[in-house]
Amino acid sequence: MFWLSRPLTCNGLPATIAGTFGNDTLVGTPGNDVMHGRGGNDVIHGLQGNDIICGGGGNDQLFGDQGRDRLFGGAGNDGLKGGMASDRLFGQEGNDAMDGQRGNDDNCNGGIGADTARTCEQPRKVP
Repeated sequence: MFWLSRPLTCNGLPATIAGTFGNDTLVGTPGNDVMHGRGGNDVIHGLQGNDIICGGGGNDQLFGDQGRDRLFGGAGNDGLKGGMASDRLFGQEGNDAMDGQRGNDDNCNGGIGADTARTCEQPRKVP
């Protein structure tokens, strides 16, 4: 996926599934995906696999589902929800709500804004 002649990336990796600048619903595959919502208020589900998910701009809802996932909210007021494995959630900019889910070794990292973290075994605020 290319964006303005550069590869669209999520956490430094090329996106294999990408949204538009509008509101999108993206669903991953049974494998390991790198997903990017771009702009708009997106809903992104990773499904199975160890996924890397970036919301981009807008107020996004990110779901890691199964696998050891890394979720990055980006700009906007985002909701990030891990799955039943050990996940890493990064709120980044905006007022974000992070929920790691129970029974995991989840790492929830806030960012700029008033963030909340539920069922995160390792919550912390990142300046």
